[in-house]
Amino acid sequence: MLMSKYTQATIFGGLLATTITLNAFAFDLQEVQNGEKPYLEEFNSLDKNANNSLTWSELQTDKGVKQQDFKAFDHDKDGSLSYDEYAELKTQTGQKAIKGAMSDSWITTKVKARLLEEESLKSLKISVETHKGEVLISGFVSEAALKTKAEQLVASVEGVKSVKNAIVVKG
Repeated sequence: MLMSKYTQATIFGGLLATTITLNAFAFDLQEVQNGEKPYLEEFNSLDKNANNSLTWSELQTDKGVKQQDFKAFDHDKDGSLSYDEYAELKTQTGQKAIKGAMSDSWITTKVKARLLEEESLKSLKISVETHKGEVLISGFVSEAALKTKAEQLVASVEGVKSVKNAIVVKG
């Protein structure tokens, strides 16, 4: 049975994304199981008054943490984060970032495969970039119909939220 290039690329991209994500989760889990404290140095540098807890004002210098996350991970509702609460917050937000990046990579893979599968577009060099589900396509085509076709194909890919078409028609 022959598989289309799109199907092959989609399967490969999915396996790659899954492998990377699982490795990232396993790394965090392994550190915790080994009794390591991967965020201890960062925690201590933020703990200005050295009381083994972080208030929101101490944590504000960590640009990766939002106040809503601070409140959500303050499990004992004492207005501060213990090391364990902080480590859980950092692990969860790190995993979300990995998932987001993998999602964008997955979308890019599917879009490129879809463009390659389309006979009228496969020989063209169309660049694809994805950020938070928003896809930017760029390159050069010989006619406006190809530019439109590329945009329509990209928009039809699962996970694509919007398409910015920067393809230039060169006659």
